[in-house]
Amino acid sequence: MTDHDRGFGWSLRARVAVAFLATTAVAMLALGVFVHVRVEHTLERGLRDQLEGEMKGLAVMSGDARLRAVRQYAGDVHGQVLTEDGEVVASSTAVVDRLLGPDEVDDGYGEARVRVHDDLGEPGEDPEVDNEPVVTLVQTVDGQVVVLAIEREEADEAVEAVGKQLLISGPIALALAGALGYLVAGLGLRPIERMRARAATISARSAGERLPVPAASELRRLAQTLNAMLERLDEGLERERRFVADASHELRTPLALLLMEVELALATPRSQEELLDALRSADQEVRRLIALSEDLLALAGADAGRLQLHAEQVDLAALAADVVRRFQSAADAASRPVTFAGDGSATVAGDPDRLGRVVSNLVDNALKHGAGAVEVRVSAAADGVSLAVSDEGAGFQEERPFERFAAKHGSVGLGLPIVDEIVRAHGGRIEIAREHERTVVRVTLPAIDAVG
Repeated sequence: MTDHDRGFGWSLRARVAVAFLATTAVAMLALGVFVHVRVEHTLERGLRDQLEGEMKGLAVMSGDARLRAVRQYAGDVHGQVLTEDGEVVASSTAVVDRLLGPDEVDDGYGEARVRVHDDLGEPGEDPEVDNEPVVTLVQTVDGQVVVLAIEREEADEAVEAVGKQLLISGPIALALAGALGYLVAGLGLRPIERMRARAATISARSAGERLPVPAASELRRLAQTLNAMLERLDEGLERERRFVADASHELRTPLALLLMEVELALATPRSQEELLDALRSADQEVRRLIALSEDLLALAGADAGRLQLHAEQVDLAALAADVVRRFQSAADAASRPVTFAGDGSATVAGDPDRLGRVVSNLVDNALKHGAGAVEVRVSAAADGVSLAVSDEGAGFQEERPFERFAAKHGSVGLGLPIVDEIVRAHGGRIEIAREHERTVVRVTLPAIDAVG
C-alpha cells in the first residue's frame, strides 16, 4: 500500500483542515499581490496627477511668470525650465543638478534620481544633499522645455509598509484559518462520528435500530441510504429466521413420524407384514425428507444467485405431456382426471429438468389442494409460450401463495415458491386467475430468441 492509499496516515479532519489552509494560503497570496499592485498603482497615479496639475498651471502662464513660478517650487515638487537647446534658464532652489540630461528633453513621463538639497541648514552651513528618486514630466510650452519632478520617497515607503503589513498579517491569518478549518472540520464530521458510533452497536440482535439522521442535506441522504440498507438487511435477516424456523417445522413432522414408526417396530415383536408396513411408511417419510431437502437446497441456491440453468431447446408441450402421464396413477387413485392439451409452437430455451419441476409442482399442487378435473394446457402467447394448469377448486386461500411458508395455518410446502424462483430465473412470469369457474395458474416463458 502506498502513502497515497494510506492518506499519509492523516485523519480526514486533518486533511480537510490542510486542504482548507492551502486554499486559504493561495487566496491570501493572490489577494496580497493584488493589494500591493493596486496600492502601488494608485500612489503612482496620484504622483502623476499632481504633476499634471502643476504642469497645467504653468502652461497658462507667460514665459517670465513661468520662470518665477518654477524658481519658487519647494517641498517634494521641483522644476526647471530649459531652452530647446537644453540650457537651464530657471530652476527650483532645492535642485542641485540638471533634472534631465542634454539628450532627455522628449515630452512625457519618466523616472530618475536627482540630487536635491534635503535641508538648506543655517546661514554659513553647507546644506545636506540627497539623491532622491523622482517621477518626471517634460512638456514644451511656448518654446520652453518645462521639467517637473516629484519625489516618490513617501509613496515608495507607503508601498513598502503595505508589503510588510501583508507579510506580518498573512501568517497570522493563515494560522487562524488553519485553526478555524480544523474546528469546522471537526464540527462537520461530528454527525459522521455519531453515525459510526451507532453503527458499531448495531448487530443481528438489535434489529430495528437505525443510524441518526443529521440535518445537513448531504449527510442526511447518506444516513437515509444507509438506513434503507439496514432495513433491507433486517428484512432479509427476518426472512432467513422465518425460513429456518419453518423449515425446521417442515423437517420435524416427517422425522417424528419416522422415529415413531421405528420405535413401534422395535418396541414389541411384530409380524413380517407389520414390519413391511412400517418400512413402507418409513420409506415414504424418507422420500418426503429427501424431496424437502432438495427443495430447501434449491431455494438456498436461488437466494445466493446460484440457481444453475442448463439451457437448451425444450419442447414444453412434450415435457408437460410426459409429466401428466407420470401423474395418471395418482390422479386415478384420487378419482381426479388429469388431461393435457397443446396447440401451436411450444419450443422454449430453458433447463428441461427445472421446467419439468415447474409442471410437476403445479400439477401436484392442483391435485393436493384443488378440486375436480385438472387440465394442463400449453399454447403460444403474444409474448412467448404459455403453460396453464387449472382445476375446479375455489382458488388459493393464502394472500401470497408464492411466498415461502405463507399459509396462515402453517406451512404449505415449498412447491410454489420453487416454481416462482425457476420461472423468474428463466425470465418468465407467473400469475393466478379465475376463468370459467376454474382456478388457473399461468406461467409465461419468453420466446426462444429472447432468452439468449
